[in-house]
Parts: sequence; C-alpha cells; structure tokens
Amino acid sequence: MTQPKLDHLWRAYATQSRSITLVRWLGYGLLLLALLDLGALLIPLRLMNPIWEFRSIGAIVERIPVPLIGFVMVFWGEQEHRRPGEKLILKGLTWVTLTLALVLLALIPLCVVNSIRIHNLKIEEINTFQGQRLALVQQLEEQLNQTNSVDEFQSLLNRALNNRTPIALDTSQPLPNIKAQIPALLAPARSAIEQQAQVAQEQAQNEQPGLLKRAIKWSLGALIGAVLCLRIWQSTRWARKKSYL
Repeated sequence: MTQPKLDHLWRAYATQSRSITLVRWLGYGLLLLALLDLGALLIPLRLMNPIWEFRSIGAIVERIPVPLIGFVMVFWGEQEHRRPGEKLILKGLTWVTLTLALVLLALIPLCVVNSIRIHNLKIEEINTFQGQRLALVQQLEEQLNQTNSVDEFQSLLNRALNNRTPIALDTSQPLPNIKAQIPALLAPARSAIEQQAQVAQEQAQNEQPGLLKRAIKWSLGALIGAVLCLRIWQSTRWARKKSYL
C-alpha cells in the first residue's frame, strides 16, 4: 500500500475517532438532560394519587425517545476509542437499560388501573357532592318544620336561598298550612341538584373513552420502550464482560 493511501486511511480513522467521541458526548448529555427532566417530573412524589400517577406515566412514556437515543449514542462504537475510566460507566449504563425496561413494563398495568381509578373517583366525587347538597336541603327542611312563626319561616327560607330571588309567602295563612308547602318549596332545589349530578355523570362517562385511549397509547408506548431497552441491553454484552473491564 502506498504512503498516500496510508495517510488517507489514517486521516479517515482520526476523523472517525473524533466523530465517535462527539456522538458519545452528545449521548451523555442527552442522558443527563433526561435525568434532570425525570427529577423535575417526579418531585414531589404524590404516590397513591391516581391523577398524578396517570399523568406522570404519560409524561415518562412520551419522553422515552430521548434516553433511548442517548443510550445508542453512548454505546456507539462499542470498545473502540474508550477511555479507561469509561468502562465502569458503561457497565452501569447497560444495567440501567435493563432496569428501565422492567420499570416500563411495570407501568403498563398501573396506567390501565389508574385510568379506571380516575373514572371511579370522578363518579364518587359527584355522588358525594350530590349527597352533601341533598343533606343540606334535608337539614333546611327540618329547620323550617321547627320554626315557630311565619316571619321566622320566611327569614330562614330567604337566608337559605342566598342571592336567589326570595320567595314571597302568603303570611295570611296559618303556620301549619305554610309548613305543608315545604316539600313543594324545596322541590326545585332538589331537582337542580339531581340535574347537576346527572350532567356531571354524563360528562364523566363521555371522558372515559378518552382516558382509555390515552391509557392504551401510553401502555403501547411503554411496551415499545421496554422492548428497545431490552434490545440495547442484549446488544451491550461486551460492556458487562470481565475481559472488557
């Protein structure tokens, strides 16, 4: 082989070495940025909160491409052009890929369960709100039945209505006759509460398909990310070999 060809091969080798080093540095940078993003996402932890867990799982899955690209860049070129101190880092990172794969697989059932928990939580909140409002109406009915005068009845009823249009009672009627009108007077309030609860329940039912759609999307994304992490782990056996370390 002539000297010009040798010089050309040496320049190509040196150029490739510099390019690989640049790619690896970029990979380390992406991994650090992904780690910072993960810390900002998960701190403070609000475990057992289905809404926080569901949104966090979605955010993690949607950010998976960044660390995957970072891992590929870091492991690019395998053993070539490595510094001595980099070997332990690579061994740790190859096990990180396996850990990440297992975590992503564990997130799949958690994502589906949380989508169901969120829907059930909304229905429970609606029922609780409805029960509390109806209990207040029942309490008002008991207080009205215990009044001793028409004026007291009128005052208590107007205070309960707050800013609504006050109800003008026929004060010429005896108090027992006025108290007999209590169910009719409170019927609109009960009807409004039940209507609000029905609208809220219908809205929750309409939102359920969207929750399920996001759960399926993020579950599939987590599965794909886990498979890719396992593939990277399998392809980096060289970093775990004692002969390399």
